[in-house]
Amino acid sequence: MVSLSGPATTEEKTILLIEDDLDTREALDDLLSDAGYEVIPATSGKQAIEYLLADPDRPPDAVVLDLMLPLVSGWQVLELIRSDPRLAAVPVIVTTGVSADRPPGATVVLKKPIDSASFVGEIDRLTAGVQRQHPASV
Repeated sequence: MVSLSGPATTEEKTILLIEDDLDTREALDDLLSDAGYEVIPATSGKQAIEYLLADPDRPPDAVVLDLMLPLVSGWQVLELIRSDPRLAAVPVIVTTGVSADRPPGATVVLKKPIDSASFVGEIDRLTAGVQRQHPASV
């Protein structure tokens, strides 16, 4: 199961990054971390679902989702997010290498290879105004 490495501050926004390719995951993680986001990496759809369902009342501020994943596909993860009322409002940025992929329910679709500036710009735009509320103690 994916876990948070420590408590987030009110200003940090959490991004669930679901990508099975190590190089791509590390590159996107670095971009998001450098932009000030807390990144929760998941290497499979199964791992992402476990994270999302562990505390669905405290969803991530956005999800970056590869469609081609082992165990549970990105399509299935997106369907779960959109069908759960506690998660349905979370923006989902789908990343895909197949130009024909336009899954219903995706907030934004970015074709791989991903342009760094466009990627961070979309995350910034989609998480603008999101106020995270964290308890004073855990």
